[in-house]
Amino acid sequence: MSGLYLRLGPMLLSSSRLALAEEDVVDEAGALELKEQMLRKKEMEIKEKEEQLNKREKNLIPLQTEIDAKLEELNALQVTLTAYARKLSEREKLLNDAKMDHLVALYSAMEPARAAIIMAQLHMDTVVRILSNMKGKSAGLILAAMEPSKGAMISEKLSQLDY
Repeated sequence: MSGLYLRLGPMLLSSSRLALAEEDVVDEAGALELKEQMLRKKEMEIKEKEEQLNKREKNLIPLQTEIDAKLEELNALQVTLTAYARKLSEREKLLNDAKMDHLVALYSAMEPARAAIIMAQLHMDTVVRILSNMKGKSAGLILAAMEPSKGAMISEKLSQLDY
């Protein structure tokens, strides 16, 4: 081989390496540009989604306000209904108490034997309620006029009442 080739050979080799290196740089630059484009595209998509979410949020604010107002209204209605139910319950109790007071007065005014005959036909709980609201002497006279087994059952129920 000639001396010229020996001198130019390494240059030729290095220039081919240089060309390959330049191609690699160009390929890397293209890849970086492609990645940059993809990142910009993703950034645009994220911005669009963020704008959509902001619009939705703005649309939801009036709805949330309306829901809060409706909840307040429902709470107020619940308080009103609870108070009304309490009043109705108290009225019913007063009405029942008035009826019971009337029955107590009615049976207290009767002869004990006659009251015992009528009470024998009533439901056990009703008899117990009437007798428990009577004065002791009147209730005792009526119980004494009843059949012993019925009087004993009523006495047993009276003993179980919580005053």
